[in-house]
Amino acid sequence: MTRSAGQKGFTTLELMIVVVIAILAAGLAVPNILAALHSEKLRGAGSDFSGILQSGRIRAVQDNRFYSIYFSTGASQQAYVDIYPQNPNGVSGNQGTAMDPKDPAIVVPSEVSVMGAGSAPNTSGLKGLFLPAGSGLPVNDGSTVATPITFSPRGLPCTEQSATGGTVCDSAGGATAFWVFFQNNLNQQWEAVTVSPSGRIQKWAYNQGWATIS
Repeated sequence: MTRSAGQKGFTTLELMIVVVIAILAAGLAVPNILAALHSEKLRGAGSDFSGILQSGRIRAVQDNRFYSIYFSTGASQQAYVDIYPQNPNGVSGNQGTAMDPKDPAIVVPSEVSVMGAGSAPNTSGLKGLFLPAGSGLPVNDGSTVATPITFSPRGLPCTEQSATGGTVCDSAGGATAFWVFFQNNLNQQWEAVTVSPSGRIQKWAYNQGWATIS
């Protein structure tokens, strides 16, 4: 169809061309948008987990107790600071067996999984980035009930030890380091959160190697 003299507007062919271009542009943009959304889910999981670690560290100092951060397994996967109940003998929480409604907690997105260190890529390379060169200090997998990330009343990571009258967890027992790994189930990307013996909490992303992220 052609325009008559003085006629304004678009022809049907021109409108079809515009629509086709718009569809093609959307087809190219949507995968990039989805990829960004999946990456943001993973990044958010690491940020939220770092935040709950800071919360546990601060509460340990404030309450003069040691607190551990556990992962729950249920309808929704959560990470929580095991604070309540607070027993008179100094023992706190339920040792990872149950989350109290008053415990500080975050929800891990459903498309993100907490992964064991044995499944994570290049863990030796990551260890060399947040521990001193040549360090022989083992790094505890904070995703397990056996070795949860725990902060002492000094705000430093610690490992629980049996003592006369109960259990203690203090940095005086020796240097302790932790890490926890996350993987997005859809794009297979990895992220890690580490806790150095000095208590520094860092987030890392993996792309042919580990790099710290803010």
